[in-house]
Amino acid sequence: MAISPTSPEVIQANAEAGPSSGPKYILSQTLSAHKRAVTALRFSNDGQTLVSAGADGWLHYWDPETGDHIRGFKAHKTGINDISISPDSLYISTASDDSTALIHYLNPPPSPSTSIADQNEPLRTLIGHTAPVLTIAFSPKSNLIVTGSYDESAIIWDVRKGKILRNLPAHADAIWCVGWDNEGAMVLTASSDGLIRLWDVNTGQCLKTLDNDTNSPVSYASFTPSSYFLLSSTLSSTLRIYNIHTSKVLKTIQSPGLYLSEKFPCPAIIFNSPNQEEKMEINNNNNNNNDQSISINDNHQNNQNSNSIASKKDTWIISGSENGKIIIWDLQLKSVIQILEGHNSTVVALAVHPNGRLIASGTLEPEKSIKLWRID
Repeated sequence: MAISPTSPEVIQANAEAGPSSGPKYILSQTLSAHKRAVTALRFSNDGQTLVSAGADGWLHYWDPETGDHIRGFKAHKTGINDISISPDSLYISTASDDSTALIHYLNPPPSPSTSIADQNEPLRTLIGHTAPVLTIAFSPKSNLIVTGSYDESAIIWDVRKGKILRNLPAHADAIWCVGWDNEGAMVLTASSDGLIRLWDVNTGQCLKTLDNDTNSPVSYASFTPSSYFLLSSTLSSTLRIYNIHTSKVLKTIQSPGLYLSEKFPCPAIIFNSPNQEEKMEINNNNNNNNDQSISINDNHQNNQNSNSIASKKDTWIISGSENGKIIIWDLQLKSVIQILEGHNSTVVALAVHPNGRLIASGTLEPEKSIKLWRID
């Protein structure tokens, strides 16, 4: 697979989805608990817990294997916009319309002297933003948190102390998404101003600013596991993959008639397929210096000037859509490989289980439901 470095590859995927070798996710269960929109979904890193958050201010815990409701509590008086579970699966953090972020135990330690109400009390309340907190993310070591807000700033917090480490006056509009590279050295911020910025955590210096050709609001962005590349979605029904070191767009993905994201931030996730069989590396070794290929593996030995991306497993991208569909693309095949249909409202919450065999999706009102999709 080769990509010209001077003009990004545009994938105009049509409705001919689902080759015989593609995924076979099927609708397994529909979960209902929230009284308003489901705004965020996360699996714990150990895969044992699914947490949903809603515009009703509630957190609900689910057993991913059975779909059983474990517990729920009202974390905020106003809506929750985003949640993050620490990589060590000890804590969960929330970003809320009340301009605060909270840190709770993911699973409070049992204590006979502790009431249910006390178990639901936050360990830390992070106060520093002057407008709704829209996005939140734990660092890879679980010791830091970054938040992004409607007040156009991002804040890096010390988890243990609950104090501000660094305030980043990041953008000229609301920050819709934040994230970390896999070493915890860089933070990304993505904004309605159409820009993605990369920041040095230690100095607070802006290292890179990435834009898009339509200047569309950036609704979601994340590092790939290798941290050499970045996936973004914009409110122009477009996904892009950037080479971080060259700031170039390597791929532009659009699926007219299938994928629609123009009014609401529909998340996008890049992940390795759950196929167990090993595959040959997908690489085009024609010794042409203008050719580029793509891999998301975090163990891929790649220097910072290389655009080689090869994976022994297929690389898939999944995103929700305003038409209620969930689209899965194969990055190497350059095509839509499955369309999940079952929702009748905009899909604004997505999570992929660590083993890749389970997907959770959540929607806006009036549906406000969660659906679990499984590969048997």
